[in-house]
Amino acid sequence: LAKTRWLQLEQSCFSEKTLTLSVLTAEFARCVLQTGAPVTARSFLLRGLPMTLALVLITALTAGAELRADSCFSGADLRSRVVCGGLGLWFVWEAVETFRQAQELCWENFSSMAMLGLLPLLLWAGWKLEPSVLVRCAPILCWAAALAGLLGLLGLNGQFHWESLMMQADAQTIILPLYPEYFALPLFCPAKQVRCAVWLPVKAFILAGSFALCTELVFGAGNALPGIELLRAGRLGSISRFDALVLLVWLAAAMFRFCMLVQVVRQLAGRLWGRATPAEENA
Repeated sequence: LAKTRWLQLEQSCFSEKTLTLSVLTAEFARCVLQTGAPVTARSFLLRGLPMTLALVLITALTAGAELRADSCFSGADLRSRVVCGGLGLWFVWEAVETFRQAQELCWENFSSMAMLGLLPLLLWAGWKLEPSVLVRCAPILCWAAALAGLLGLLGLNGQFHWESLMMQADAQTIILPLYPEYFALPLFCPAKQVRCAVWLPVKAFILAGSFALCTELVFGAGNALPGIELLRAGRLGSISRFDALVLLVWLAAAMFRFCMLVQVVRQLAGRLWGRATPAEENA
């Protein structure tokens, strides 16, 4: 029976790649929307790395416990209902926050309310589409994000001031964000991919650290510019700015993350109320 339940759970899973895309999308938005003087790259790397490794350990222990407790997300008993309800509320909050970030960036950079117009379609897609559809879309968005990141780095080439790394800045508190995906890996990944997914905090740390390093190299330590100014500084030949391209790719990834979170909320609600999702019924 336990094996059958896990087979049904895997049918409604996404993949490690979709999970990575979702978390890195949220982490990139946090970097772009941050204001005030950021931490120095040196402090972030030296003090943030132990915190990240500790988070990896917590994630691995949580995932191992959830894999051993085969009824953790089944909704069959009080404990699993509490877990599903708590994670469901957290995922709802993340979905709302993702949509808010997308609308904010869309309005500030394109003077458009398109995200509000797309909201009903995104809710329908997240509620109706099966996880396999989103899994097939993830590699395309990953390649688009990699290409946009490469163009952004090429646009910043020649603007790096390496002496900025020697400048001293006021010590800042380092806060690593927590995402609900860290604590629900079996909901997103098949059991054989969970071992790779536990390193997700390290991937988010690398993205945030790279953003902090590039910001410091371009603007100097202790600057108070918004994170989005780093995107606007890119130049390559006759193309003076890459922020529009990068933000469009991010908006596509944000819509992907929103749909995925809605689908996860639906799965948790179905287990909470004892209703199977279409993928589980097919299994």
